[in-house]
Amino acid sequence: MVNADHLSGMEISEADKIKVCDLLLKFPGVARVRLSRTAAGQLAAQVLGWDRPMISPDSGPLTELAHHNPDELQFLHDEIFLGESYLQGGITLREKAVVFDVGANIGVFSLFVHARCPSAEVYAFEPIPDIYDQLRRNVERHGAGARLFPCGLSDHDREVSFNFYPDLSIMSCRSDYADLENESKLVTRYVENARENGPEDRHEHLSRVESLVTRDFDLSERRCRLRRLSEVIDETGVDRIDLLKVDVQRSELDVLKGIDAGHWPLVHQVVMEVHDEVGTPTEGRLQEVCTLLLEHGFRVSDAETDLLRGAGRFTVQAIRPAYAGDPRSVVARAGSTEALDPCALRDWLAGRLPGHLMPQEITMVDALPPTD
Repeated sequence: MVNADHLSGMEISEADKIKVCDLLLKFPGVARVRLSRTAAGQLAAQVLGWDRPMISPDSGPLTELAHHNPDELQFLHDEIFLGESYLQGGITLREKAVVFDVGANIGVFSLFVHARCPSAEVYAFEPIPDIYDQLRRNVERHGAGARLFPCGLSDHDREVSFNFYPDLSIMSCRSDYADLENESKLVTRYVENARENGPEDRHEHLSRVESLVTRDFDLSERRCRLRRLSEVIDETGVDRIDLLKVDVQRSELDVLKGIDAGHWPLVHQVVMEVHDEVGTPTEGRLQEVCTLLLEHGFRVSDAETDLLRGAGRFTVQAIRPAYAGDPRSVVARAGSTEALDPCALRDWLAGRLPGHLMPQEITMVDALPPTD
């Protein structure tokens, strides 16, 4: 048992503080940490979880992630952590799930999986080097344990040009699939829907997002490698994919075409964004994707995200009926979020820190202002 009186007033170096913070950030569900001293001189920790709302851009859970545009963080947090967009339609995460995060961007979904299903094994794919570097930094900082691939997935192995948009990296895509007019319409539709149906107190955020379409998108071209998913399966030796998540800006059908017939039975669940934009080459794709998944034995559903309604973006969920009989316990499903437990966090730290570095107080907070 730690003697709090003995610890009171003990000097702790900056290196030790960094060590404590780094360790706390690796506990599943912890987004940000702030260390301080109590009135009695004891070490105290304020902890902010991923599941807390973004009260302001500089005090929310994603504030300290490596990123290109802070307004993207707001959207990603609303969609993935608060909206649980990838756990809709009956999608679940089971104990020791194998998850392929295709189109990982800066890693928010990979971090979501780590928070909600710590035993999961994540394989994350991001082809654009600028974004991949941020993915790597975010996953390493939070100890998500994902295996990272600096490539995209497609119907065959090749190198192609990508449009990289620093102001809106989530829209970055293959140059031959780029459609700036539709991207601008999407941003406008998102702002309109968010103002009508989204969370309150987002006026400043939405104004900044809206301003993106009043000027030309900053664009840089990158040469990136694409691989077939079946090639990765053979290389890694995975014997199942519990969840294949795909969000790849009009390349989603190519990803599915990169799966050999013999590997389809390994895939148990699919959740993916599908582009079906009227008057473009993607028109009719929703039906094409759903038909392909049905032919491979999945139960399929689709929905239009409220904040993107009318923008030609759909989410498809596909689940093999037999997956319900998998004996592993379900660790995460929509609506099953559990608040961080200070006692569990303290017990976890106890086996990893020497006594003089153990925080005597651990407080869960809803926001953490930026450091000076």
